[in-house]
Amino acid sequence: MLRIYITRQSRYPADIKSLKERVRTVLRENNVTDAVVNVALVGERKIRELGQKYLEETEKDPAHEVLSFPYGESGQLGDIAICYPEARKIAIKKNRLMDDVLGELAEHGILHLLGKHHE
Repeated sequence: MLRIYITRQSRYPADIKSLKERVRTVLRENNVTDAVVNVALVGERKIRELGQKYLEETEKDPAHEVLSFPYGESGQLGDIAICYPEARKIAIKKNRLMDDVLGELAEHGILHLLGKHHE
C-alpha cells in the first residue's frame, strides 16, 4: 500500500489531494506499490537549514527548490522537502499554476528517491 503524507504550514496554500495523487501516479509509473513517502512544504529558512545540515552548504548558498532524503529501510522510501517560496518564484516566472509547480517538484523529488538523478 502507498502511504503519502503531506505537511505544510497554513500560510502555504496547496491542493493536498492533487499533490498526493501526483506522487501516487509517479510511484505507480515506477512500479512502486508499497512505500511510505513524506512531503513537506517548507519555507526558505528551513530548506537552507536542511542544505547546511545534510549537504554541508553555507548560508550564502542559494535555497534549493526541492531536497530528497531517501531512507535505507524497506517500505520507507523517504522524505521530500519542497521550498514553497522558491516554487512560487518558478510559478510566477513561468506563468504556471502553483499546484502544477508543486506537483512537478514533488515528482522530481520522488525520482531522486528512486535513484534517478540528473544526467
